[in-house]
Amino acid sequence: MILYVVRHGQTEANVNHLFNGINEGDLNKNGIQQANELAAIIKNIDIDYIYCSPLKRTIHTANILNVNNRPLYKDNRLIERDCGLYTLKPSNLIKDKSKLYLKNENEYNEFESYDSILNRLDSFIKELKEKYTDENILIVTHGDIVYAFQDLLNSKNETYPKTCELSKFELK
Repeated sequence: MILYVVRHGQTEANVNHLFNGINEGDLNKNGIQQANELAAIIKNIDIDYIYCSPLKRTIHTANILNVNNRPLYKDNRLIERDCGLYTLKPSNLIKDKSKLYLKNENEYNEFESYDSILNRLDSFIKELKEKYTDENILIVTHGDIVYAFQDLLNSKNETYPKTCELSKFELK
């Protein structure tokens, strides 16, 4: 099984360096353009199913990427990290963002813990492995979730995923 994981297209919150969190902000013009550019690549990849977060920005991105009209499923385990009171607040309010990604710690209690994200993604991946064997699955989600996918699938990148950046993971 191959997972193609993509972060949603750009939003105004991304441009303004705000914590997106769980909000219904949609793609901006650039985000739509990013998704259309990625769709030109996706159309040449054999995708069997698409899963996405239930938030507007990921659904919009997934619909643009669904050029081959594949079944699309929304899954709450792919939703962005809950940022609590920090939702749509400037990201520079947190000086050391690396602490948001520590296991077994949660210095910033307003934020959903990184362990919580890893647990829900682990559950999602196990379910995919039970349902599918040789299928190719496109997953449209959020930056922190892509980062956690990298961590769980032992391919952690030192850089945070960009909007509409596609990552590929082979699962055995």
